[in-house]
Amino acid sequence: MRNMMRNRRLTLNLSQQEVAESAGLSRANYSHIERGRSEPNLEQMISIAKVLKVEPNAKFFADECDEMEQRQLVV
Repeated sequence: MRNMMRNRRLTLNLSQQEVAESAGLSRANYSHIERGRSEPNLEQMISIAKVLKVEPNAKFFADECDEMEQRQLVV
């Protein structure tokens, strides 16, 4: 999970759908990026950062395994 992305989105009181539409992404694509299941390309990083009003840097897009992936690693 990309916690900084999620926390910033929630701080701005935005849904995944709202961020996705404003960034020119599908909600599913944005969700995968926020959950750390896919990596955003540079254009997507810049678009998302603009919507979330942050600097588009790699640290902001750093991720940790989400709960589902952690369970898969244990099995």
